[in-house]
Amino acid sequence: MTKTKTKSVNIAKLLAILCPLVYFASYLTRKDYSIVLEAIIQSEHIGKDVAGFVETLSLISYGAGQVISGILGDRFKPQKMISAGLAATAALNVAMPFCPSSFRAVVWFLNGFAQSMLWPPMVRILAATMDKRMYDDTCVNTNIAGISGTVLIYLSSSLLWIGVFDNWKLTFFADAAISAVILAVWIVSFRKIDPDGTLFGKEPKDRISAQVSEIPAKTEKPRLSPRLLFGSGFVFIALGIILQGMLRDGITDWVPSFIANTFSLQSDKAILKSVALPILGVVSLKIIGFINNKFVKEEVRAAGVTFAVGTACCAALLALYTKNQYVTLFASSVIVGTMHAVNLFLVSIVPSKFAKYGLVSTMSGIINSLTYVGSAAAIYGFGFISEHFGWNACVISWVVVAALGTVSCFIAVPAWKKFKAK
Repeated sequence: MTKTKTKSVNIAKLLAILCPLVYFASYLTRKDYSIVLEAIIQSEHIGKDVAGFVETLSLISYGAGQVISGILGDRFKPQKMISAGLAATAALNVAMPFCPSSFRAVVWFLNGFAQSMLWPPMVRILAATMDKRMYDDTCVNTNIAGISGTVLIYLSSSLLWIGVFDNWKLTFFADAAISAVILAVWIVSFRKIDPDGTLFGKEPKDRISAQVSEIPAKTEKPRLSPRLLFGSGFVFIALGIILQGMLRDGITDWVPSFIANTFSLQSDKAILKSVALPILGVVSLKIIGFINNKFVKEEVRAAGVTFAVGTACCAALLALYTKNQYVTLFASSVIVGTMHAVNLFLVSIVPSKFAKYGLVSTMSGIINSLTYVGSAAAIYGFGFISEHFGWNACVISWVVVAALGTVSCFIAVPAWKKFKAK
């Protein structure tokens, strides 16, 4: 192995550790509000739709910011964008507990934009430094790291910050502190990776070394066109992305309230039991990661099949959710797990297929923004439905959303296959 190739491989291996760490911090400082949402509702006696509006505004800014960050991530140094975003979100998490309830929406709106500066440039870094196998594996591990951050919040909040100290505000301080440490690790490590600051210049590079990356080098400046989006079947893929975002985040964020209301539980008990959702998400991603490497040839078709499994689970939940809280938790966890798998196929893998057009970060930003269009609609919409029509109507809406996602993915398959063959 040549010296240049050895250096490139070592850089890729280090980034395979650093990027999951950053995503772990991202989830800590983005999901904490939604996880302690029921505790806030119970302690401050506010409505679910009012409390959910804060999270909805954050998701709107996060989604819109993804597009901006995606475009900038293809043109400027992605590592600096990630540093700035992580620093800002840590600071805003520190500020959140000091805010009066009327001002939280503003702070969390800004936090959403800070969070949007992380994923698109990260995808560009991964696509530029890794071959397909390593890229797919790192995407799986990065998603698992994010979910692991969610698990940590569930456990620390329910068992310690709320369970022992009866103070949901401590969750934000702890998550900000961990993120600050990870930020320091990121900055110091990247100085070793790129000491002279030339690895990613103003003009994007599609790979660090042709000896490592299998992604073809682009030959022109990034340019996105309606013809490219329609010809690839992306319109229907986009619908599937929105719908998986609705189910993944909508169910995750509202399950603590769902089981607390259905089975008359206190907020700390509901939060602790809801940890089953992200844990099963980790398990599902490891299984899907193995299946993807061994068997999946077409990611959009795989997303459609996974959506179909999720639809069946939603229907089962509708029939069984009043019977037993543990059956409800398990069924909800399986649904969320299938949506994490769909997210891997559509949000992590699909953007890399636009590398030949120099649009990895741009498409990653657009795709991730669509996820959170769905998330924002779900956080407020599911809260509104449950508040005014009851949880039965809410679960029926989950069945409909999953079925529409299945159809949209299968419609997109023929055009997507032609697009990849070009």
